Amino acid sequence: MTDNDQQIWGRYTRGITHVCKKKRNTSGAKPTKTRKDRNDTTLSLLRVSNNDSEQDFAITLERNREKAFRQGNIEIDAKLDLHGLTQAEAFEALAAFVNKNVNAGKRLFLVITGKGPAGTGVLRRHFKSWLTQLPEARRILTVKQAAIKHGGEGAFYVLMKKG
Repeated sequence: MTDNDQQIWGRYTRGITHVCKKKRNTSGAKPTKTRKDRNDTTLSLLRVSNNDSEQDFAITLERNREKAFRQGNIEIDAKLDLHGLTQAEAFEALAAFVNKNVNAGKRLFLVITGKGPAGTGVLRRHFKSWLTQLPEARRILTVKQAAIKHGGEGAFYVLMKKG
C-alpha cells in the first residue's frame, strides 16, 4: 500500500478494536512462525445465553481425545433419552439426571434430545440454556454435539470437571 492508502485506511480503522488478543504486526516485517504444541487443540467455545446471564463452556483437550469425541470412541458414564417428554418433563429429568450422576462422580454424559422436524426440535433448541440453569452449571467443562453413532445432531455430550 502507498502512504496515501495507509493514511486513508488508518482513518477508517481508527476506532476499531480487535477481538483477537494477538498483537498485530504493524511494522511490515514478516512474522516469525512459532510451532504450536501438537498435543493441545482448543475446542470451539460454546456460548449459551440465558436471559440476562451468560454462561461459557469451553475446554482444551489433547488432540487424540478431541478426535475420540468426534468419532464417538469414548466411554460414556451415563445416558439420558428425552424423546417423547414435554419441555417441563425434560427439564426436570435433565436436572435430576445431572445431579444424580455428578454426585456419583460420573463425568461424561450423553443426552439424547432428538432433532425434531428439520432440526428445529424444541428440546434440542432449549437444551443448552437448560444446562445454564442447573446448580451444576459451573462444573460443566464442555458441551458438544454427539458423534453420529451416538445420535449426531439429536444428541449432546456433556463433560464435567473433575472432582
